[in-house]
Amino acid sequence: MRAITIMYDSLNRKYLPCYGDMVSVMPNFRRLQEKTVTFDRFYVGSLPCIPARRELHTGRYNFMHRCWGPLEPFDDSVAVDLGRHGVYSHCVTDHAHYWQEGGSTYHTKFTTCEMIRGQEGDFWKGEVKGFKENLDLHRQDEVNRFYMEPEENHPHVKTCRAGLEFLEKNYKEDNWYLHIEYFDPHEPYFVPEKYKKLYTEQDAPFDWPFYGEVEEGSREVEEARTNYRAVLSMMDYYLGKVLDFMDEHDMWKDTMLIVNTDHGYMLGEHGYFGKNYMPCFEEIVHTPFFLWVPEIGHAGERRGQLCQTIDIAPTILDYFGIEPDKDMKGKSLLPVLENNEKIHDYILFGYFGKHVNITDGRYVYMRSGRKADGCLNNYTVVPLHMFHPFSVEELSKTERELTDEFGFTKGVPVMKIPAEGASSPNNTCYQFEEHMKYGDLLFDLEEDGKQRSPMKDAALEQKMIEAMRRLMAENEAPKELYERIGI
Repeated sequence: MRAITIMYDSLNRKYLPCYGDMVSVMPNFRRLQEKTVTFDRFYVGSLPCIPARRELHTGRYNFMHRCWGPLEPFDDSVAVDLGRHGVYSHCVTDHAHYWQEGGSTYHTKFTTCEMIRGQEGDFWKGEVKGFKENLDLHRQDEVNRFYMEPEENHPHVKTCRAGLEFLEKNYKEDNWYLHIEYFDPHEPYFVPEKYKKLYTEQDAPFDWPFYGEVEEGSREVEEARTNYRAVLSMMDYYLGKVLDFMDEHDMWKDTMLIVNTDHGYMLGEHGYFGKNYMPCFEEIVHTPFFLWVPEIGHAGERRGQLCQTIDIAPTILDYFGIEPDKDMKGKSLLPVLENNEKIHDYILFGYFGKHVNITDGRYVYMRSGRKADGCLNNYTVVPLHMFHPFSVEELSKTERELTDEFGFTKGVPVMKIPAEGASSPNNTCYQFEEHMKYGDLLFDLEEDGKQRSPMKDAALEQKMIEAMRRLMAENEAPKELYERIGI
């Protein structure tokens, strides 16, 4: 048995032809839709990038227990589980967060891994001229771009070729899993001009959206969307290379394929660029997902059941006939594919320290924090933030303690470290005081799919709260989280 996963970063489903877009030039995503089953209610679990990847390995939520950080020693990993059962796993990726402190310990779980450098200001090529201070992603990106031309030197292209090299060498072998992971279409939108010319002959230099509020009809939004679509077209071209290989070698008869993303991205919708700081609108959390399992089939069909990121690891294990680890809370998607089986009544999703969100596929309820102090902690034995370790000040707090209250740590006591919030330069992926200004939000996605008008319904809100409380308990939410959101 063989399996391939192709994963993108920051892919907004509304820009894909498979989900109704009529502008993006993406013939191979249309082809993907014909070859696989397209999921219409697939959601994230934890955001942003690295929290989502922890879920991909472990099949359980990250956002209730810690922010951005490595896999913990007690975490299960789908790649490790496969290896224990004689399945070779290989990762090819240009996702730069894996060689930063807070993304370490992920790529090492695969049997082998090939790392492609250069994306988003990756601290890669050395150039002293113009240096002013550390952690200047924009300056480093300018340096790196020189080495990413022509197209054959682009990290996305190198990643695709590395994946194809593995396939060429191993497609006749059995019992392997290939994970092809791209940083695109994450900003900045650096692609060869020929892809931009698919959409405009005008100069469109704005290719790195800032994280902040913006006018939806502004020049910045127009140029950002144009450049984003250009990246999508490059992605589509190289997706076609993998699909071509599968066609040429008749791999659809014996190879599982998953195509997904970690989360979406705001490109002017609701007046925002980026992610992280606004509520979890559909553009960020409702993601594209495609699945092909040769023994089940149903090519070209769609599924409307509620599913999410934590279901991917159990699905891969199920495909290889391996029992998921007991701490994996996700469910295999194979019954959804085969029998249209419902596997979730509700799912949770969110960022560490922000709204706790729940949906049943129609209604989305976002529960805001009531308190900003004393009820948010990182639980970890590997205290690393995105770019740096936890600070000496964080680690030396008198309130810090060890706790063994969680079953998923397998008896390992973990540090309980109070979170610092927006004022901490290390905690760049959340601002937990900032989100409280939005308050609680309730939306009916059937009546208000663009989430323009929050609704008021006390009975429905109470129903969602009760479901939220049940799921939080099932996933061993820290005691103080109930206090923070007032349930």
